[in-house]
Amino acid sequence: MDPGPTVRPGGQVVLGRYRLERRLGAGGFGVVWQAHDLKLERDVAVKVVPCEDGPEDRSRVTREALAAARLNHPGIVAFYELGSDEHDVYLVSELVHGATLDELGREGALSDRDVARIGHALCEAVEHAHVRGVIHRDVKPANVMVLAEPGAGAGFAKLTDFGIAHLASGEGLTATGDVMGTLAYMAPEQAEGRRVTGACDVYSLALTLYEAWTGSNPVRGQSPAATARRVGQPLPPLRARRGDLPPQLGDVVDAALDPDPFFRPAPTELREVLGDVEGDLSDEGGLVEPETLERFGLTAVRARTRLR
Repeated sequence: MDPGPTVRPGGQVVLGRYRLERRLGAGGFGVVWQAHDLKLERDVAVKVVPCEDGPEDRSRVTREALAAARLNHPGIVAFYELGSDEHDVYLVSELVHGATLDELGREGALSDRDVARIGHALCEAVEHAHVRGVIHRDVKPANVMVLAEPGAGAGFAKLTDFGIAHLASGEGLTATGDVMGTLAYMAPEQAEGRRVTGACDVYSLALTLYEAWTGSNPVRGQSPAATARRVGQPLPPLRARRGDLPPQLGDVVDAALDPDPFFRPAPTELREVLGDVEGDLSDEGGLVEPETLERFGLTAVRARTRLR
């Protein structure tokens, strides 16, 4: 019996040009490999989704490719190619060297200033996507890559995984009825299957930053049911958890987390405030060794107690 197309030895070539070299990770939606492009002599990331996984997963790969193909921004992981063979579907994209915001947050490896810089880059990425008719619908720490090169400017952080993105059609940048995303970061209207707009991404982005600054997500409960009960409830103000942060920052993050999308700021407004306060934020780091901070090129250099 075929052991399965995603069980691959290193060195196998797919689509006639990509040599799979190192397995980077796996989830409910395929396996991601570091690969080498034999034609262009560069390293890439290849997401492998077995055809046997069914039409839903194949549709998600196609959706991700269609969304990514509309976008060209340093704050969004670049898309290169979509292909398939008799076994699998392949999504080829830029290989990003760094760590996810989720990983760095758990290690306490980010300073307040780092979080603001990351947020600024993500706002630019979301703005770019919205203008081109793409709503991400799953902005969360695990879908944010922080590069090891801090000099990357807007590309210091990159938004990944457009697999459940909504692509605008003739009806405009909205969607209704389909509840997709990660509940703990989902805007209330998105969780209820109501109209999805760019304001959903603003909510998720703000909650991602809130968690990075405070050390916890106030929506996440001990169980999925507990989390569901918290969705749409008013959240503790940011400065109730971090009174040392600038009032201007607290105000805009709290507004972005308003249960009513009408009252949320645009990504541009959130980005402008993050830029205004960045210089006022601490560059002290978290609970990791200096070698870790140096590896990721972050500003943090001294340990502090992470606030809970």
